[in-house]
Amino acid sequence: MTTLRTMLAPLRRLVVVGLALMLTINLAACSGVVSSDAKSAARTVVQVAKSAADVTGNEQLKNVLTPVLNVLKATEKEVEADNIPAATNAISKFKGLWDTAAPVVKLAAGDNYGLIDKGVNLLTKTFGGETAPTKDNALTALTGLIKPLKALLG
Repeated sequence: MTTLRTMLAPLRRLVVVGLALMLTINLAACSGVVSSDAKSAARTVVQVAKSAADVTGNEQLKNVLTPVLNVLKATEKEVEADNIPAATNAISKFKGLWDTAAPVVKLAAGDNYGLIDKGVNLLTKTFGGETAPTKDNALTALTGLIKPLKALLG
């Protein structure tokens, strides 16, 4: 269901913009509005459409980031409890979740995505080696990714 919702979000935005634009044009045509009023109405439509797109984008970002953050926080708790094997097991779910979240995060983060990408790489290297990470290294890698992802959600 989440994948379907993700795929339909851009279509939903397009429909909202299209309906708002059609409504503006029809109202302007029916009421004989002068061009300055029509331009004002068109600007309002654009603002409404942008707001709808922002809300939809934030919902989509929250939907894909929440499971990622849940895994990271669960892993962090295991590391804090000095249970590195359980932390390594918990983080094993990260890659699949991140593969889904990464495109949405990249779009939302814009120029700041480099910091997040470095955090993902550090986390992958820390937990992906042949030897178990130390508690300090694991916590550094986890907080280095959790903080920017939380900041992205606002």
